[in-house]
Amino acid sequence: MDRDQRQSYILKLLKEKQRVYISELSDALKVSDDTLRRDLSYLDNEGLLTKVHGGAVAKSPIPIDFSHRLNCDIDQKQGLAAKVIPLFAENDVILVDGGTSNLQVIKQLPDIALTIYTNSFPIVQELLSKPKVEVVFLGGELLRDSQVTIGLTVYRALQFLRPDWLLLGICSVHPQIGLTVPSREESYVKQLMIERSAKTIVMADNHKLNTAHQFVISALNDINYLVVEDNMKEEIEKNWKNRSYSLL
Repeated sequence: MDRDQRQSYILKLLKEKQRVYISELSDALKVSDDTLRRDLSYLDNEGLLTKVHGGAVAKSPIPIDFSHRLNCDIDQKQGLAAKVIPLFAENDVILVDGGTSNLQVIKQLPDIALTIYTNSFPIVQELLSKPKVEVVFLGGELLRDSQVTIGLTVYRALQFLRPDWLLLGICSVHPQIGLTVPSREESYVKQLMIERSAKTIVMADNHKLNTAHQFVISALNDINYLVVEDNMKEEIEKNWKNRSYSLL
């Protein structure tokens, strides 16, 4: 079996199982572990999977660029957002990360007395229509693809916050690997957001589940609520072991 055939087999198996192991590939393909590591590295560089210790996992098919994600799966995102709204109470302090799912929460948010900190330009723009909400923008270096600010300025500002809630934006959720994103700098900011917040909420439509990107934010048990589509709840409750977070 030549390289192209091996790699096609790997991608087909990954589509079926969401994760592949070098050991099982070696048995099936009758090639060395080193050959398979090279195959996985090549496919990772091509953006077709995420190489992890001992194998690889599927990569989320969702576009990285915010403007491309804005009109993807709107109904699903609106449904997830509707589950989040009842968690908030008047006078809460909420830290809102970037992301199109988080934007749907802000669209549905009632105009009540809240304080919202955010590093997201689209979130700030949407909050202009809610005069009772106090808005604090965390300025910094612009990450254009995500339309959020990152860097030392944001990092320093976060060190002085202790919000009641964090709405965290993520690209991928994996039961073993955890929460991941494709940007190293963005992962640093998100890690500190979780550390500083009393409770963390993550919304994940079906495309984000069982996938991973290069940079880990945290383990799943570092969050408080995972909000998913209803048709995935039974599978998660059955197969995702040792959960300490609430499933909505």
